[in-house]
Amino acid sequence: MTSDYQFWLTANSNKQKIKLPVNPTKITVKRNSGSESMDIAELGGITILKGRPPLEFSFSSIFPSEKFPGVKVKKITSPKTLIGRIGSWIENKRIIHFVVTACNIDIYATIESFTYSESGGDVGTYEYSLTLKEYREIRTRQVKVNPNTKTATVSKSGARVDNSSKPKTYTVVYGDCLWNLAKKFYGSGSLYTKIYEANKSLIGPNPNTLYVGWILTIPD
Repeated sequence: MTSDYQFWLTANSNKQKIKLPVNPTKITVKRNSGSESMDIAELGGITILKGRPPLEFSFSSIFPSEKFPGVKVKKITSPKTLIGRIGSWIENKRIIHFVVTACNIDIYATIESFTYSESGGDVGTYEYSLTLKEYREIRTRQVKVNPNTKTATVSKSGARVDNSSKPKTYTVVYGDCLWNLAKKFYGSGSLYTKIYEANKSLIGPNPNTLYVGWILTIPD
């Protein structure tokens, strides 16, 4: 398997990024005529054509807890953090930019399914499976009719996917704390500082104090 292949999932105009730490060994591409499984080394033959039904890409790999020779990233990100990020994308119905370098996969997609489990032989490492479905913006056409010549011209609008996130808010209820909110929205309570920094002017110097009715901004 060549080291030129890099798998990227990004959201919010590429502000949120995940480079898969371990490349999947194969991808299953679902077309109208069925499914086709391919080794990574064969991905260079894939061509993404226009004017056809959306494709589905399914693959499996691991989020490792420690580095080993097959890891493709310089620094290991906590598997729970990666799982929480993907989970937040699903919960917020984010459009994902899916790119595999060194071949012709560069599409926007929705996450159709995401399953994961902790590997029994390697505590802290998680096995996962992802299915992505190609997403396309709806194109609009403007028809102009010339009454003199009785001819019509059709102009196409340039469709560009906008996968930027919209601001999200949350109203504090009794029993809330930043740790639990971070766990709810990001999958990890240790990310509570993201919420605190976004609302520091409201919360003040003590992140442990929240009041019922406060409207907090929840950043991505």
